[in-house]
Amino acid sequence: MNEELTNDEVEIDLVDLGYVLLDKWRYLLISLIAGAVLLGAYSFFFIAPTYESTAKLYVVSASDDSVVNLSDLNLGTSLTADYEQLMLSYPVLNRVIDRLNLDSTSDELAKAFSLNNPSDTRILEITATSTDPQMAMDLAETMAEEAIDYLPDTMSTSAPNIAQVARVADQKVGPSYLKYTAIGALLGALIYCLIV
Repeated sequence: MNEELTNDEVEIDLVDLGYVLLDKWRYLLISLIAGAVLLGAYSFFFIAPTYESTAKLYVVSASDDSVVNLSDLNLGTSLTADYEQLMLSYPVLNRVIDRLNLDSTSDELAKAFSLNNPSDTRILEITATSTDPQMAMDLAETMAEEAIDYLPDTMSTSAPNIAQVARVADQKVGPSYLKYTAIGALLGALIYCLIV
């Protein structure tokens, strides 16, 4: 009996709260707009836009007779996974830092890179992110070149080929002003609901 009363009370309270919010919908709308404007303005003025540039390596090992067979393709797939692990190691990152005269550590630079191996391919995508589109391109291109120069000797394998050179990005990838504006609107409405 007590449990039924408690459920009824909660249901009545929620209904009452809904009516209160409907009565004050203008304030709810103002809170929603204020939140959207504030967070949208914050993302526009205080978050630097970022750009991405991608270089691609083709990793495959051909046999001595220059004919690519099944074992070569399987080896290429394994090498791609090895490259992913070794490219973000400090020896390769330090070579990139030295070549571009960067003022950062290898750990800091590693955060600028993301590596991707599309499923069932021997393609390794090297994506660099920076607030400067030219720097993003330079990072991706230099990483690809240093990986080709350094890793084959280290791994005792043939060097991969550059399948795609990096290009200067003409559009930013972040931040998403629409996403920040929507989050701000929701936060504004939620704060007002909590106050009510």
